[in-house]
Amino acid sequence: MEFEALTSSELAAYLHRIPAVNALLGDDSELEVVEVGDGNLNYVYFVSNVQVPQQSVVVKQAPPFLRLVGEAWPLTRQRMEHEVAALRRFGALCPQHVPQVYHADSELFLVVMQRLASHRILRRGLIDGIVYPKLAGHMATYLARTLFYGSDLFLDAEAKKEAARAGINSELCKITEELVFTFPFEGHPSNVYSEALPKAAIERLRHHVPLRVAVAQMKWAFMNHAETLLHGDLHTGSIMVNQDESYVIDPEFAFYGPMGFDVGALLANFLLAFFSREWHGRVDGADPRPYQSWLLKQVVEVWNGFAAQFLGLWREHENTGGANSWHFIGDDPSHECAEAFRAAFIRRLFADTLGFTGCKMIRRIVGMAKVADITSIPDAAARAAIEVRCLQFAETLLVQREALMGIEEVVELATATQLSREVDA
Repeated sequence: MEFEALTSSELAAYLHRIPAVNALLGDDSELEVVEVGDGNLNYVYFVSNVQVPQQSVVVKQAPPFLRLVGEAWPLTRQRMEHEVAALRRFGALCPQHVPQVYHADSELFLVVMQRLASHRILRRGLIDGIVYPKLAGHMATYLARTLFYGSDLFLDAEAKKEAARAGINSELCKITEELVFTFPFEGHPSNVYSEALPKAAIERLRHHVPLRVAVAQMKWAFMNHAETLLHGDLHTGSIMVNQDESYVIDPEFAFYGPMGFDVGALLANFLLAFFSREWHGRVDGADPRPYQSWLLKQVVEVWNGFAAQFLGLWREHENTGGANSWHFIGDDPSHECAEAFRAAFIRRLFADTLGFTGCKMIRRIVGMAKVADITSIPDAAARAAIEVRCLQFAETLLVQREALMGIEEVVELATATQLSREVDA
């Protein structure tokens, strides 16, 4: 059967037939339906009571193709089931940072969720130079809780393996494998290059051996290291914020993969915002440096806060006799061996995070789905200069990820790259 997105009247009638949703919107009220999707993957609607606009919900419907491309890139609509399962799982672990699911329909492949009407997409806020004082702490908590509680560090072995089996999302993983780790590094027709980007920068992505090896290593990790349930697409367009709250949305790419992928994806977006701030911060004659400093502070505080909370959850679980507390370090009365293992674990996770950060930055510069932080820069030469700095920085993260010893070194590297302003031909 050929797919057709629900019309406004069809969706309104459908929601009135769902008692729980009908009660939220106002029994049989007149509804306003507005399609607000970004056109990449799904159809997204805001539905509100005409008389009482604050009574509203968000509805997502998954077509059987990649909306950005069309029917030439088919997908199964069952992928919505992965998103719903992830929203419910993450919502149970971190309800203060995940929207509530009101209703899901496997037949129509849609989900009805809490609308965050007093929030905005984080990416737009960062482009506008808004400071969110609680953001880093919120994201550190979200990452620590979702990544720890889905892993073998918390779950018993049988439960973890069953969860990983149920979480297989091969269709959308394939999209990530291609769009993040493969296509940007070859002459694929899906790549889109800004007009002034030097050809030497493009050729380097394709032929620089240390970079290509590092990217291949990260792709291997993505495909094979089923460490925990990931969001799978944690960028600043998947976070909604105001001054007091932060919510993570759109986990349609959720699957069991390497922990560093979620952390790296978020850090990559903060760093893209940092480099692009050189343009956005000067549009009105302002000094971009104060906000750039704030963005780098988010990078530091997200990583440090995540690592501290993650380790705290781990120690607490072992100290309270958690089911798997014996699984990695056996008899260890002084806890010296356990602490050494934890330190090595976090060190390896940090290196993974840097590698995934680099991959995510590169794909947003040359790949199919870009970011408004960069694409909204109208000056072609200025945009290309920023893109080159992003590519140089990302390459360094990938190639030197084992040598960089702390997040402060990453920030120093970003600052030095920003100040260099040199195009490496």
